[in-house]
This record gives sequence, C-alpha cells and structure tokens, in this order.
Amino acid sequence: MFKNWPVYLVFKRELLRLARQKSARNLFIIVPVVVFFLLGAIYYKGALREVPIAVYDNDNSTLSRTYIRFLEASPNLKVTHYLSSEESIENAFVKNEVQGVFYIPNNFHKDVLKNIPVRVKIYTNSTNIVFGNLVYKSALEVTQLLSGAAVIKRIASLGINPAKIMGTVLPIDINTKVLGNPQYNYVYYLLPGLTTALLQMIIFMVASRAFNNEWKIKTYTELYTTSDGNVLTMVLGKYFAFLVYGLGLCGLIFAIVFPVFGIPIYGNIGHLLALLLLFMSVNILLGFGVSLLIPNEIIALDVAILYNSPAFVFSGFTFPIWAMPWFNAMYAQLIPYTHFLTGFLKIYQLDTPLHFIWPEVWKLMLFLLVGVLLITAGLIINRKKVFLTQKVDVI
Repeated sequence: MFKNWPVYLVFKRELLRLARQKSARNLFIIVPVVVFFLLGAIYYKGALREVPIAVYDNDNSTLSRTYIRFLEASPNLKVTHYLSSEESIENAFVKNEVQGVFYIPNNFHKDVLKNIPVRVKIYTNSTNIVFGNLVYKSALEVTQLLSGAAVIKRIASLGINPAKIMGTVLPIDINTKVLGNPQYNYVYYLLPGLTTALLQMIIFMVASRAFNNEWKIKTYTELYTTSDGNVLTMVLGKYFAFLVYGLGLCGLIFAIVFPVFGIPIYGNIGHLLALLLLFMSVNILLGFGVSLLIPNEIIALDVAILYNSPAFVFSGFTFPIWAMPWFNAMYAQLIPYTHFLTGFLKIYQLDTPLHFIWPEVWKLMLFLLVGVLLITAGLIINRKKVFLTQKVDVI
C-alpha cells in the first residue's frame, strides 16, 4: 500500500543512507553503546560507602574508644588510620589519602561526665563536596547517637527506666520519606540525565547534516526525484527515518542500559515515551532547520555542537537554575533539554500524573514551532538549491 508513496520512498532511502554513512553509524550505534556503558561502569557502585577517614584520639578514654567504634560501625565511613599527633592531621589528607579526620580532644570523657560541653573537631576534604557532605552527615549521625546514649546512661543510673526518658533526650523525632531516589544512588541520579543529554546531542548533530550533506556529496537530485520535487515529502520522509534511529537509541537506554544497571522507572512508560517522542521531534526539526539555513556542513555541525554542548550544565540537573546568574538562567530556557529534563524527572522519578508536565510540553511545542520556522527560512534562503530552479515551486 505504501511502497510507492513518496514519503515512504524518502523514508526508506534515508534509513539506508544513514546506515551507510560511517559518521552516522558511529553516532547512532558505537558512541552510545561505549559511552552509556562506560558511564554506567563508572558509577556502578551507586551510593558511596566506606569513605576513608583518620582518627586522632587525644583522650584515649573508654568513651573516646566507644566513639571510634561508632565511627567504625558507620556504613558510610571506614577508619583507615589512627594518628598520634596534631601535626599529622594536615598531612593525613595527602599522605594517607583520607577524606576526613576526627580529632577527639583531651578530657573528652571527663568533660562529658561533668556536663561540660565537648566539641569534636572534624576536618573534611571538601575539594570534593560529595566527600565533605557525606563525612559531615555521618559524623552528625554518630555524634548524636553517642550523645543520646551518654545522656540515657547518666539518667538511667538514677534508677529511671531508659524507655521512659527517650522523649526527654530526643523530644523531636523526624520521619523522613525520600521521593525519587531513596537509595541516594549515583547511577539512578546521573546516568539517566547523562544518557538523555547525549541522546539530544546525537540526534541534533546528525540532523544538522540532513540536507547540506546531500548538497555536498551531490545526491540531492536523487532525493528531489524520489520525493517528486515535493519539499514537504522530503522533510517528512527524513523526519520519520531519524525518528526510527532515535527510538533505537531510546530502546538502548531504557530497554538495555537501565535494566543492566538496575535503574528503576517509577512513572508511566507510555507517558515517558510520549515525552521522548516530542523531545526527539524537537531536535530533529531544529537540526533540519540548521542544515537548511547553513549549507556548509562543517559550520552547521559546529553550530549544533556549540548549541548542545552546555545543555547538561545549564539544565539545572547538577545546580539549580534559580541559583544561576540571570544570563545563565535565561540561556537555560533557550535549550529544549532544560524543559525535557524537568518533565522527564517528574515522570521517571516522581511518577506524577500527565497533567503536571503540561508546562514542559507546551514549551517543547514552542521549540517544535521554532524548528518549523527555521526549516521554512532555510527553504526560502536556499530556494535555488532546494527546488533545483530559480523559481520557487509551491510545496
């Protein structure tokens, strides 16, 4: 039924053309496979555990040794070195490669017994804020636990049941419910963002060569003949071919990479697929617009790289957009990935109903319209090349 339909003929031709192009094969197959699994391997452990720390016990008492045992029992910390002087603390970060040092002061035990406030000094290596925050968080948990135990022990010695004084020692309890990534797993956090950012870059870059490459290698006449000289047929045929390759990348991400690394999808798969289809369509049409506006293939590719490279940084994924300078925040709004990512995280991690992502959908629809306008402008500017005549035919 569709075998002689011009759109299908262009679609089939474009599928084969992309398959024969070495650069397109590399971007659609080799690069994603290597990069996706390489990134997954980097963060394979997921959550950080057993961060190496050192301890300097200047008290050497029963309570200080108990505190050290609490540190050793923490799943996030691993005591690898025991220091013998204050002078060795600064060198420990470089010489012993620890990420934190706990300094237990002299008279630690005696001051606790006398109800004198005691301060444990914690030195952290915050050149990596992940280590610094984790050491501080774990230290706070261990110290609060030991403090509560010390108070309970002191009051219990007066003959009071410890179970009855818990409300006095810890009058306010916190019940935390973590949404999205309760495991604080780096694979669950970073890999989906990085893979979808790469998805945008690949589709946009290859699409930015869709027409100017035909002019460069002199195959445009064949395309023109296959489409019966109808530009709309050319665009639709190429669009569907690129969409097929894009869906192949989505299949690699969500059907292979996610299961291999155990990444859960909490939201509706159908809604996620619909959002991905819109996102890929935006990048395909924007790429086509660049390809038609800029006949020089190399320059068009440079523009595509320049536009897409900062997408991940400006998306708000690792640093909130509202905290960025106004210029950076404004630029973030000009990249479709920013809006896709917000909607993607709402579905993928928070399992929100579809109507909650309508703001992102409408913004992506505006980018879709921009892509159509760019294509139209490219057709007008390069009408002689597009229509193979000096007269503009009706599409």
